Amino acid sequence: MDLRIRKCSEAQNVRDALRRGFCQVYGKNRKKAILMNNTQKSARILVFVCAVPDYARALQTHNRKKLVRALSEMGGEASFGDLKSAVGFGGNTLVHNLEVLKRLGVIENPVKGVYRLRFKTPLLFLFCTKRVKTFYLGLLGKKDSRKEAEPQVALSLLENEGFSFDDAYVVTSLDALNDWNSLSFHWIVLGKIGEIEEISDIESVKRKVEKELVKLLESGVVVMDCTSATKPATIAFYELAQKYLVPLIYVYEPQKRLTWLLSKESISSRLFKA
Repeated sequence: MDLRIRKCSEAQNVRDALRRGFCQVYGKNRKKAILMNNTQKSARILVFVCAVPDYARALQTHNRKKLVRALSEMGGEASFGDLKSAVGFGGNTLVHNLEVLKRLGVIENPVKGVYRLRFKTPLLFLFCTKRVKTFYLGLLGKKDSRKEAEPQVALSLLENEGFSFDDAYVVTSLDALNDWNSLSFHWIVLGKIGEIEEISDIESVKRKVEKELVKLLESGVVVMDCTSATKPATIAFYELAQKYLVPLIYVYEPQKRLTWLLSKESISSRLFKA
């Protein structure tokens, strides 16, 4: 069960709540559990949200597509009143569709009357025309004969396409970091697990990178670059980008040519294929 706890008081997690008999999960695809507090003879609702937004179900209707697009165009956060004005419907229809989007992990409701996207990427990448925080997440291998780090090449090419990045995060190994430590990136350093180099193990890369990726997705637009480092690291980046629908590039270094593996068009096609 791929769930993330959004609110919980008596139990630490789903397994703990079930073990202690505090909660009952109902419905095969429901994302709610009822936490029973026997001492107070009351029930609290715990809302569980998919770790990855269920865009396929969330965007099945015209109204929800319209609502998500409007929220994205407003920078990913808006009041109930602003959304009502933007989409042209309100009342129970708007309330119902907002609740569906919340339940499917697309939006959250931090304070009463305000709604925001849980993950800014990919929706702000597609629709937002305002200036929002934008992050680069790339890979970097050993220096060898390179005179310039691949992320530097990628950032330059992306800037030529109109991107302006607030921060650049680069995944590398301890050995490669020694070659490139004069560069001012936010480093995500992979070490060893026993005799295994994490940078050479797909699952190790995914585990380490996914935690940081989720934080960035919650904060702004992310562009991933799977060019440098090892083949397992490249595969891990590709799989994470596919999982979260993150824009993904590959750079042909000798020619300094950039290609989009996950572009606006391909992401939009997957989100709005219905």
